[in-house]
Amino acid sequence: MMRKYSLFLVLFVLFIIEGTVFQIFAPDQFGSDLLFIPRWSFMLIIFAGIFRGRGTGTLYGVIFGVMFDVIYSSLLGIYTFAMGLLAYLLSISIPFFQRNLPAAVFLTITAVILLEYFLYGMMLLLGMTAIPHHEFLYSRFLPSLAMNFFVLAAAAYPLRKWFEFIKRNEDDGLF
Repeated sequence: MMRKYSLFLVLFVLFIIEGTVFQIFAPDQFGSDLLFIPRWSFMLIIFAGIFRGRGTGTLYGVIFGVMFDVIYSSLLGIYTFAMGLLAYLLSISIPFFQRNLPAAVFLTITAVILLEYFLYGMMLLLGMTAIPHHEFLYSRFLPSLAMNFFVLAAAAYPLRKWFEFIKRNEDDGLF
């Protein structure tokens, strides 16, 4: 029973860590001008879409998009739309991406790039931010992208093994 909902539980824990624990230890809390925005739950959603199928990625993208909208955003629907759409478009569940881990990491990082630029573009379009592009790029986007890439590179192999373990157990009828 616990294994069946393990993906949701891990996503929920990452969601909580992104908004609480990480914010306490974030470098900008200690005077750094750089902002590090963790997208760990979104990266796991894309990874789940690659290894478990487009439906899984899209479902979790919409569910956690709603949670991001309610908790972190002043504009309802922006995370729901962006995370759901990107999870649908980039949850390419073909054996090439499932066997080729660097390709899966590249696809996931591409999703993070698209999410960041979509959110920035929408906020700029709606007048909810006045941050110029070069400031966004150097103080927020690049540091966040580097941090998310290193976290994903470190976690990619265990995540793939975890998804293979879940699939094996499903095939054996254990779930």
